[in-house]
Amino acid sequence: MCGISGIINKTQKKVLKEEIVNINDLISHRGPDDEGFYCKDNFAFGHRRLSILDLSSDGHQPMHYMEKYTITYNGEVYNYLEIKEELIKDGYSFQSNTDTEIILASYDKWGADCVNKFNGMWAFAIYDKVKEIIFCSRDRFGIKPFYYSQIDSKFIFASEIKQFTVINGWQAILNSNRGFDFLEYGLFNHTNETLFKNVYQLRGGQNLIYNLKSNKFNITQWYDLKTKIKKSNLSFEDSSQEFKELFSDAIRLRLRSDVNVGSCLSGGLDSSSIVCEVNKQLKSKQGTIQETVSSCFEIKKYDEQEYIDEVTKNTNTKSNKLFPKYDDLFKELENIIWHQDEPFGSTSIFAQWSVFKEARKNNLTVMLDGQGADEYLAGYHGFYSVYFIGLFKSLKFIHLFKELKAYKNIHQYSWSKITKEILGRMLSGNLKDIIKQKYLNKGKLFNTQYKYKYKKHIDSFSSIQEYSIEQLVNINLPMLLHYEDRDSMAFSIEARVPFLDYRIVEFVLSQPDVYKIKDGETKAILRKSMENVLPKKILNRQDKMGFVTPEEVWIKENKELFLTKIQEYVKLSQGLINEEASEYFNKVVNGENKFDFTIWRIIVFGEWMKKFNVKIEC
Repeated sequence: MCGISGIINKTQKKVLKEEIVNINDLISHRGPDDEGFYCKDNFAFGHRRLSILDLSSDGHQPMHYMEKYTITYNGEVYNYLEIKEELIKDGYSFQSNTDTEIILASYDKWGADCVNKFNGMWAFAIYDKVKEIIFCSRDRFGIKPFYYSQIDSKFIFASEIKQFTVINGWQAILNSNRGFDFLEYGLFNHTNETLFKNVYQLRGGQNLIYNLKSNKFNITQWYDLKTKIKKSNLSFEDSSQEFKELFSDAIRLRLRSDVNVGSCLSGGLDSSSIVCEVNKQLKSKQGTIQETVSSCFEIKKYDEQEYIDEVTKNTNTKSNKLFPKYDDLFKELENIIWHQDEPFGSTSIFAQWSVFKEARKNNLTVMLDGQGADEYLAGYHGFYSVYFIGLFKSLKFIHLFKELKAYKNIHQYSWSKITKEILGRMLSGNLKDIIKQKYLNKGKLFNTQYKYKYKKHIDSFSSIQEYSIEQLVNINLPMLLHYEDRDSMAFSIEARVPFLDYRIVEFVLSQPDVYKIKDGETKAILRKSMENVLPKKILNRQDKMGFVTPEEVWIKENKELFLTKIQEYVKLSQGLINEEASEYFNKVVNGENKFDFTIWRIIVFGEWMKKFNVKIEC
């Protein structure tokens, strides 16, 4: 796990070493153990190393191979040992015990198709001396970041957007359309654009090939999740067993490390499943005790300690708990924004930040986390409506009534509330916006001239499978992975996400919807596979929390500060945020409006503009 940098001078002038050093220094947090540079003619690579596998100097990057290739690489290919065996049989030899060298040999053998062999997370650039190209790639789901921009006569790629800020000619200008998407919907990373104008990213499963002779590049989609989904005829029991075996193997691969490995534990199904499975695998290793890190709160409504304690008691793990405080939020906020590069949707990112900060204090360099599971196991509440609408559209009324009844009993909802919720989900986009403005007193808080046309409503999905793909590729997962990467790397920690082992994702998406929501319960296939592994208290949990914070309490208890900031940022936004934002804030604080994350988005958007000195083009 590291940080990468690259500069290509399209005028054929030599890239000065100080240029690549400057952008590389800005990501020293991503790799505090080593740095390296490679300057060749009109381009240069930079690298910061966080040593995870083979801690010796043999893992130094940029790494050269066969006098033909040079790589700068960020990530982990977990199945590198299996690929290494295959390559040795074909006559390849290796000087290190790193996965980096395996990537280079794989590229020599399979070319651009090598990425299909990798199980892991990565963003890398390989200079191919023979072809005179630079081959760049990002992993299937975009776990590791890869940004690029063209500034004057230079093409630059980087792990983090902040690296562009030290390039001559750089200007931080707001991409107003994406700014609107964030403010109105809490949405970003849903396209190849960022909130900075002229800064782009490779999306998950994309390659970029830069031709050094023509100074042109081409981007291709090497991984398309939709094409990997096959119809399955397995029974629910057999499907659950297969899931269990795949999940176990995903954990086994992600425990490969030459440094300490811990786990984030919220007490929910996903993180608890990871902790319990890790514990099972560590039992064979005498004297190895798993460590967990958890975010807790003194306000019961936002606290999950009873579930965290249940897991740690059953696994005999060493539990590290922390209690994020409001007073620390604004002390840390500027630093969090600097590391995140872009604004973030709620203060839950502060809780996650605090978890990784605590992990670093406890000398945990690798942390396993549960990101990705909700998106394809139907973990979010919205999946219920998609499922019910799908059953209705396919005329499966008996099954629909059975599921609605189970849903009602589990969540103790009235029939009127269920009907209202489903009808609300089925409203068309324009009608929904009108109702929101009229009855929720939200009004038009943001300048709609920037409104982005991408806006799929839940009624446009006829199955859990379709909605899951959208969540994984466009909506939720890209944002969560962005947060995860920046919060962990800020403290020089590698975050691994076993639920995003591509084999599991493809397998679950190939199973029928009824295996995800069954008898009113979400994540049915996970619950079944973990029934003899998880404590019953966790297995039977029906609420969904995650890294929550008492954000509503904090805002209402400190309303004067938040109102002052909103008023300041309305002016700073030059018309993107309307003056009605102050009135809306007062209605939320007074209880006239239901609380949501809109207030925080305005605050963090303004703080982000100040931190990066972002200008708005009129």
